[in-house]
Amino acid sequence: LMQETMWSDLGDQAAANQRGNTLTYMVANAALTATVVFGEASDYSFLLIVSAIGVGLFGILSFENSQQSFMGLVKGMPASVAATPMGEAAKKTPFTLFRMANTVICGLIAIAQIIAVTG
Repeated sequence: LMQETMWSDLGDQAAANQRGNTLTYMVANAALTATVVFGEASDYSFLLIVSAIGVGLFGILSFENSQQSFMGLVKGMPASVAATPMGEAAKKTPFTLFRMANTVICGLIAIAQIIAVTG
C-alpha cells in the first residue's frame, strides 16, 4: 500500500507537470493566434496550419496525460486520505467529462485557427 508521503509527492509531481504543460500550451496558442490575427498568412499558411494542428494535439495529449496521472493517484489513494472529505471528493471527480471537454475545446480552437488561416 502506498505511503501518504509518497502519494502526496506523486500528486505534487503530477500537478507540476500539468501546470508546465498548460503554460506551454497557453503560450504556444497565444503566439499562434497572434500570428494568425496580425500576420499575413499567404506566405506561410501551410506552416500555420501544421502549427495549429500541433498545438491542438499538444493540448489534448498533455492534458490527457495529466488526467491519467490523477486517475492513477485516485486509484492508489492511501486509506487514510480516502476516508477524508477531500478523498471522497477526489473519487467523484468527473475525469471523463474533463477529458472530453478538453478535447473538444482544443479541437475547436485549432479548427478556428485553421479556418482563419485558410479563409
